[in-house]
Amino acid sequence: MQDAQGRKTLLLHGAILANFDLGSRNRKEKEPSFSFDATIHPKTKEIDMDKALERFLKYVRIDTQSDENSPTIPSAEKELNLSREILKDLEELGIHGEIDRFGRLYAHLDGEEGLDPIGLNSHVDTALEISGANVKPRIVPNYDGGTIVLNEAYSMSPKEFPSLARHIGDDLVVTDGTTLLGGDDKAGDAIILAAMDYLVHHPEIKHHPVCLLFTPDEEIGRGSEKVDLKKWGAKYAYTVDGSCYTDIEVETFNAAHADILIQGVSVHPGDAKGKMVNASSLACEFDALVPERIRPQYTEGREGFNHLVEISGNVDKASLHYILRNHDLEKLAEQKEMFRLAAETLKAKYPKAVISLSIKDDYRNMKEILDRHPEAFLKAKAAYEKLGIAWTSHPIRGGTDGATFSFLGVPCPNIGTGAYNYHGRYEYLSVGEFNKMIQIVVEILKA
Repeated sequence: MQDAQGRKTLLLHGAILANFDLGSRNRKEKEPSFSFDATIHPKTKEIDMDKALERFLKYVRIDTQSDENSPTIPSAEKELNLSREILKDLEELGIHGEIDRFGRLYAHLDGEEGLDPIGLNSHVDTALEISGANVKPRIVPNYDGGTIVLNEAYSMSPKEFPSLARHIGDDLVVTDGTTLLGGDDKAGDAIILAAMDYLVHHPEIKHHPVCLLFTPDEEIGRGSEKVDLKKWGAKYAYTVDGSCYTDIEVETFNAAHADILIQGVSVHPGDAKGKMVNASSLACEFDALVPERIRPQYTEGREGFNHLVEISGNVDKASLHYILRNHDLEKLAEQKEMFRLAAETLKAKYPKAVISLSIKDDYRNMKEILDRHPEAFLKAKAAYEKLGIAWTSHPIRGGTDGATFSFLGVPCPNIGTGAYNYHGRYEYLSVGEFNKMIQIVVEILKA
């Protein structure tokens, strides 16, 4: 049936799922205005931006895709190839570090005594959605606002990717259309190295002690695992893993995942009447019981979602794997209840089937911690203001390792890299924003 607004309404054990208040899909958040100036701030004009870009281009050519199906730590040995390259670059600067047996790279740069040690974190692995091997980055100089041809099959236009419009006049690094770029998060890696390069070559600049951490397996949700916080040594920190250079991100989703296992009754289809319970059919029916209006493709801003990541099965058994996301913990609890009601409905309708539901929490919104411990946010805010950059802050429609670090006692906002369109062939890097982020990181670290 439909309610007065024409929305699909599911009545499960007396609960109308359409009445769960999970946010209007028509509500839009105010977009920030941009006035981009790619010039170098005079106080940091000696940063070697060409070297920083060369380092980034070197990093993206190293295949570091993590492997969600691997039980090893790190999940792919090839991730360590970049970790070793970063360690080599650090040691050339006189910064000593170590890669532990879990593939975590720790390094430290001494600073002024009595100042809080500030942590910087980025990850070395790339996403799973598309290949990260044989990356061929290409520079588009002085972007003119038109369509960028990646190859014969793929192009990138401002109509499809509106963020391009704010980069007119900027140099962009793009892919050849066959792989991702790896700006997520090799731009973060290169930004951190460039900031260290600058501070090492300018010993007259007083700065905080700096605690560096480069992690594998972030893209498969294991980046914060096995991190030794004492060895890292940060009082508060920043993940350099965002996108737009103006953003100081202090809010993530609350996250959970749900797994549904369905055991059906398999018999010969010619003799199935009154006997067969098709597990795959029940899996489809379960998904139909989860309200369509809060799927990712219909949500934005602070609206949460339920996302069917994987479904598999046959007549005998089937499984579904969902991720559940919401910035509001109470609304996430409502989403979990939807799954419980859907499971109970199927159990009542198909008593011969065995249906199990498991819901587990993954991470929580770091805003809860950063509101209580605002030092990292205030330090970043002051740096932006010192550089004359108007900062913005929007809730992340995802998570960061900083959320985990925050709940473990190291408050950790996320800041940008200048890379956009993560996890696909349309990923690109704004060189101007990348340069700005180097300046911002240096300013954050200053005493």
